[in-house]
Amino acid sequence: MSPVTIVPERSGSIPAAVAVGIVHDLRNPLTAIHGCAEMLLDSRLSQPQVQRIAQNIYGASVRTLELLEEFLERCRETGKGRESCDLRALVSNAVDVIGHSAEVQSVRIIRDIPAGLKIVVDRHRVRRVLVNLMVNALEAMPDGGTLHISAVSEPNAVLIKVRDTGPGIAPEIESRLFQPFATAGKVGGIGLGLATSRQAILDHGGEMWAESSERGACFAFRLPTTSANAHRRLLTPHDQERAEPVSR
Repeated sequence: MSPVTIVPERSGSIPAAVAVGIVHDLRNPLTAIHGCAEMLLDSRLSQPQVQRIAQNIYGASVRTLELLEEFLERCRETGKGRESCDLRALVSNAVDVIGHSAEVQSVRIIRDIPAGLKIVVDRHRVRRVLVNLMVNALEAMPDGGTLHISAVSEPNAVLIKVRDTGPGIAPEIESRLFQPFATAGKVGGIGLGLATSRQAILDHGGEMWAESSERGACFAFRLPTTSANAHRRLLTPHDQERAEPVSR
């Protein structure tokens, strides 16, 4: 199938996007804390297992506090701003969030991120985008599979892809994939993850799109490598096709 691309108008931002985005993203660390707490009720756990669970709880609680702090900062309209980030480290940090769930589901994680690749972004927002895409991928592979995160350098940009080996994108949701409250039988979801993730990428001067086939789904996004390019809207495959000259 051809890429499923939504090219939004920049003037049409998501209503209350920051607030609903933070609330939505709080579900991930809180779910992790809840799951770890349930495991701690098992008295048969070994000391190393208890220590690992405690580390997961600590990490999830730190992420919860970061989300709440970001919410407060955005309410004050101050924000942390953007900084130069190592993409490989950022992806590794996001993988740590979903690593335990992937292991439980027998999902293999492949990371193909070149060393030294830098992006100028709001570290916390882009990490949440990566976590959201990875969580969605895991939900598409309840019986196991492969999660592949890759990145390649392009002129003035980095192209990042998150692929899964699930059933692909449901046909009934393709045309409104990135719209708020769009969901197709998702358990426990309200359909805001992709909408807020795309908005975060747009706010960085990037773009996000999706591709689907019988081999699974792929969510891709471009981010500028310098803050000077952040105001420019990067092209999607759909844009590039329209820009190609027609042969006569």
